[in-house]
Amino acid sequence: MRQGRDEIALCSLPQRISLAAFLRRSQSPAQFGAVRGCQWPSLAVRRFMLYDVFLHELGHLQIVDEKAKSIRRKFADETRAQDFAEYWCRTLWSQPFDHPDPVHGPPTPEELEALNHGWKTSHGDYKKGLLCEESEQYEEAALLFTRAVERYPGHAPALERLGALTYAGKGTAQSTVGSIEILSEAVRLDPTLEDANLFLAMALAREGREAEARRCFERAMLIDSYHPLSMAVYADSLADWGCFDEAEALFLKALKKNDRCVMTIRDYARCLVRRPDPEGEANIGRAVELFARAVAIDPDDAESHYRLGDVLLCVDGEEERAVAQLEQALKIAPSHAKAAERLAEIQAERNGLDES
Repeated sequence: MRQGRDEIALCSLPQRISLAAFLRRSQSPAQFGAVRGCQWPSLAVRRFMLYDVFLHELGHLQIVDEKAKSIRRKFADETRAQDFAEYWCRTLWSQPFDHPDPVHGPPTPEELEALNHGWKTSHGDYKKGLLCEESEQYEEAALLFTRAVERYPGHAPALERLGALTYAGKGTAQSTVGSIEILSEAVRLDPTLEDANLFLAMALAREGREAEARRCFERAMLIDSYHPLSMAVYADSLADWGCFDEAEALFLKALKKNDRCVMTIRDYARCLVRRPDPEGEANIGRAVELFARAVAIDPDDAESHYRLGDVLLCVDGEEERAVAQLEQALKIAPSHAKAAERLAEIQAERNGLDES
């Protein structure tokens, strides 16, 4: 809270944290949906931040002595602010409130039962799953995240990772519809999960559900306005929908935040190539420059070499340079099917010309 007592700001917290040390004697972890002695579910953290921390800071805004000359004496002190928070928490939770986000109510008996019987082992599986995913053991990671959700269905971060793997088909069968179901539940439990919102937006876009995808993309960008990834992925989807002006504006905004993000540069160049524009040749030239820039930033990125080679084939007199880029893509990634296919097409065309 600022010194002037006219503004409240809540800082973000890590996804894995325990807040038991910040509870008052009259409070318990179970009040917010957590178990003492281990990290809290994200839902419990959000309940505590909203119905304790926020209300406490709001309590500090209450004037207790209008005639006081100092701000400290004029507004409520720590004890009164906490009394205010606990009173309004009890009051707000005393009546059922129908809301899709379960944060706006106390833990239900079903939630507490699942918490007591499955949270600790569920969270242990989740942390093991993260380690497996980081080491690219995707099948084992998917199994661990699935088990975590089975043991505690409200484990939003486990749902997030399982949904992302399902979307990408890593370690489990690829299913866009399945990923939408899993990620929608993750977002319902915790709307602040950036990856859940981003992958849900991508899955919805893949299914042609543009309006819903836009809302999820916007939310992902709002969650982390400093990270350009959400902007770049959203811009790429906008290009897929034919909204090229909107896409280009967003790509430029993303590059302003990070002008060395290879994925953003590549996708922006792809947008220019696909754009039906009277200035098509100019756009191809700009795309060549962008793909070349991506190659310069990361010379070991096979996709950038392939994309540069592919677009150079659209430019007169650049076939040899294009072939060199495609060959470099295959040298870096021998399994790059598109680069091999493009080279085969070029060779077939050359053989046809020789025969004629």
